[in-house]
Amino acid sequence: MPARGEVTPRLLLRLCYDLLQRGPTDAERRSYLGLDVAILVKRLLGSREAKSEWFEEQLYYFLLLDRFRPGGESVDRIPTRLQKGDLDARSATAEILLSTGFSLRNPGNDTFVTVLLEQCLGYRVQDKAVKPILEAGKKAYDGKKTKFLDAAAGSQSDLVQIALAHREFARTLLDRQHRRLLGTPLVDGDATVARVHADFTEFFPVLGEWLQSDTYLQETQRRRPKSERQFLRGLYIDLLERAPDAEELRNLRNAMNAMADPAPLRSVLAKVVLDSPQAKLPLTAAGEERAFVAACFLRYLARAPNDKELDTFTAALLHKGGKPQQIVRALVGSLEYQTY
Repeated sequence: MPARGEVTPRLLLRLCYDLLQRGPTDAERRSYLGLDVAILVKRLLGSREAKSEWFEEQLYYFLLLDRFRPGGESVDRIPTRLQKGDLDARSATAEILLSTGFSLRNPGNDTFVTVLLEQCLGYRVQDKAVKPILEAGKKAYDGKKTKFLDAAAGSQSDLVQIALAHREFARTLLDRQHRRLLGTPLVDGDATVARVHADFTEFFPVLGEWLQSDTYLQETQRRRPKSERQFLRGLYIDLLERAPDAEELRNLRNAMNAMADPAPLRSVLAKVVLDSPQAKLPLTAAGEERAFVAACFLRYLARAPNDKELDTFTAALLHKGGKPQQIVRALVGSLEYQTY
């Protein structure tokens, strides 16, 4: 059953990171805290930013990054078309899979068909029962007329359309989202799969229902690690009050992905951004040090400090030479900040 209640700082943080891949802005905290959960979920899920981040998630899932990233006006407009309802999740996926970038990333009949079967339908091509399907798909990829998943196929386009029209595509897509949002596989989801398979405009409404469920609210009590994209977008929003552009995001993400443990680099990056002239800090004034510390905990960690933290951080700020930047640096450089 959908949960009833008001939006808390913890829930707002979780919803923003799950849907927008970043934390809330100050303006969003002022507008959304105390709002009814159902209203906020609908507002965030219906935004172009949420559709854009969902689209980016699909590109990452298919490893369509950097030189393999699809281009062109039609692809660039997918988030806007999703928001307007001109495109549904299945149609958007079809455009991704029919792009030049996908073909370049998956050259040859074996690779192309394997990705379709495994990543779109959840099949394992090593399974004996799947091997004939793989072989049929390879023939169709090469332009030979054949049966693929019980449908006539003779081209790459046919393969994509047939795979995405299969019931297992709806199940696989929903299962991925369920694991990401709720932390568990989709179990006993036949009715939901049938609903979305019959009408893919129901896909995002289903996500909205999950985000209002008791299960999701319980899951928000456990912090989870931020992805590289979430960390970078969140850091820029928190410290610069803007999102990183595509080039900044690509370069920093690639640097972090090259490291076995990116945590130290994240802390260094937080310091570099914070020390830049463009950094934006919460306001403070003499006599308001405790309020400043509390505001920083709420802004960067979405919680109030405990008594010990409040006393320790306030004392550091009041100490000779203490600066607001030191408080912020300690919080955004912490391991807790690398989770949401």
